[in-house]
Amino acid sequence: MGWTHSSVASRLSLTLNHEEREPVTAVYDKLGLKFLYPENWKLTEESDVEMPDSEAPADAKIITLETPDGATSWSVYLYAPETDSVRVLKETLSSLQETYQDLEISPHAQMLGNVEAKGVEALFYCLDFLIRAQIHTVPTEKYLVLFWSQAEDRDFDDRQIVFQAISISLLQSINK
Repeated sequence: MGWTHSSVASRLSLTLNHEEREPVTAVYDKLGLKFLYPENWKLTEESDVEMPDSEAPADAKIITLETPDGATSWSVYLYAPETDSVRVLKETLSSLQETYQDLEISPHAQMLGNVEAKGVEALFYCLDFLIRAQIHTVPTEKYLVLFWSQAEDRDFDDRQIVFQAISISLLQSINK
């Protein structure tokens, strides 16, 4: 299936509203990036964040989206294109393991439009909730992109289409 601006907006709208009507999306348009996201999700940005425990820090720009209740989040980390994706993924998992000792990690890949995103899926407990996170990297000419999608395990499958639609619309703006 081809992912166009209108198909991404439609998927976001149908997934979030569970009925057909005008898309309820906002548009992020900064840093040379443009992507759609649910308008009721909170957006935060950070710049020049160094990777933890790294011998040669790689600075990242981070954009995070969070549902109003804070239970679901999607983040994108933008690194310089020459950044080593294996190192970034390893550092990210190391940080996650320091925070959550009972962490289950398995390899995971998914298609984001016509781009394969490679990474891991992690399961861990936060408070009394089982959390599922998918962390993927995608190399592009402009950035090494790391996507981090996270929700309660019981809600993750329902949120997955929203995560994918946001990620695909971002990748489309980078690859223009």
